[in-house]
Amino acid sequence: MRKHLVAGALVVAMAFGTLAAAGCSGPAPAEDVNANVPAGAPPLMPATHQDRFETLGASGCYGCHGASERSNPMLNGSKAMPEDHYANGSSQTLELDPTHDQCNTCHVQG
Repeated sequence: MRKHLVAGALVVAMAFGTLAAAGCSGPAPAEDVNANVPAGAPPLMPATHQDRFETLGASGCYGCHGASERSNPMLNGSKAMPEDHYANGSSQTLELDPTHDQCNTCHVQG
């Protein structure tokens, strides 16, 4: 009888633990740092991008937001760079326009 009570208590505890974990398992929704940016203004960089430009430079930005032969942008879920940020105004060049290689000049931390 005692074994059945212990086993039953264990099953109940595991069930509650599973339910509690399921409610907390998803990531918290990301805050939209660009919710209040006026139309036509450059988007802000989210807090998760802190010091990325200083560490990686424009090639770090391009690595997620730029175009490749396979996709545009390269990282699924990233916002693609506008065509005017590419050489000759076309993502087909797969080359960043030199006048747009200082990303943090316009895209400040949000």
